[in-house]
Amino acid sequence: MARECALCGKKGQYGAIVSHAHNVTKRKRQPNLHRVWAKIKGRKKRILLCTKCLRSGKIEKA
Repeated sequence: MARECALCGKKGQYGAIVSHAHNVTKRKRQPNLHRVWAKIKGRKKRILLCTKCLRSGKIEKA
């Protein structure tokens, strides 16, 4: 299962850590996801939501 927000589709981003000596190492930034119970089409379902979608009230919690 991919770590992805069920509403907005936010996923991890790839990038690099660059030190002062310009040593480059790869890294992945993960979104802040929470596993919540939500009402979808009148039924309870457990989904992964990012905190931005959770705070904005885009979904009704069950």
